[in-house]
Amino acid sequence: MTEAIEQWQEFRRTREAELAQPRGWLTLSGFEWLSETPTEFDGLPGRWSTDGTDAFLDATATDGLTENGEIVDGRSVRTVAETSRVPWIEHGDTEIELLRRGGRLAIRMRNETSAHREAFAGVPTFDYDPDWVVTARFEPYPAGRKVDVATHKPELRQQLPAMGEVVFTLDGEEQRLIATNIKTGLSIEFHDPTNGTETEAWRQLKFDDPDADGNVTLDFNRTINMWFVFTDHATCPRPVDGNTITVPVRAGEKKAHRFES
Repeated sequence: MTEAIEQWQEFRRTREAELAQPRGWLTLSGFEWLSETPTEFDGLPGRWSTDGTDAFLDATATDGLTENGEIVDGRSVRTVAETSRVPWIEHGDTEIELLRRGGRLAIRMRNETSAHREAFAGVPTFDYDPDWVVTARFEPYPAGRKVDVATHKPELRQQLPAMGEVVFTLDGEEQRLIATNIKTGLSIEFHDPTNGTETEAWRQLKFDDPDADGNVTLDFNRTINMWFVFTDHATCPRPVDGNTITVPVRAGEKKAHRFES
């Protein structure tokens, strides 16, 4: 038990260090979809556009924008894969990253720091409870299956790889949820009856690949809030329709203090 708590505490330290890092999720200051029309955005020099495949920045040396440490004087071209993001341009202490979501390209601004980051004192959590470490059966889907989900942004839907279903029992009730893969391995995004009061609108739990017998361990103590909780400039996918746990999951992260983006 002591070892399990120590591992969970280390998980919490790593999680909060990731949140509080410079240019992390507490420092986002803007998000803009790109269009075919070269566009100037408030507070950001240059003109930004896309042909659907590549993103373009047209700037002059006086705009003060840099790419890989070099002043942009002319056109910069960059692209990125679906669900990915890459650093692209710098404007003073601000990094402009390029991302692709739902087939659309966008830019997002990350500052070196922010009032939100400077005031960050951690995310409230439920106490560690070994009863929330659950063994589940993993039922894989055929390769290549995808699922359509809504996201934090009303105008955006995404197609995510659907890897299979996790099946387990809580309080005598069978739970069956679809697992996705959002660039970082298996996860379930889920609702439960605590949402909106004790916890956020939805949460996420990542877990390791199945063992040789097709079982996975779901440690709900490691349930986290997705990035939308900390910034409106996130594009987090919502749970797959039907991914609702029927009993209150009082484990993992609780509702977090909100700041203006």
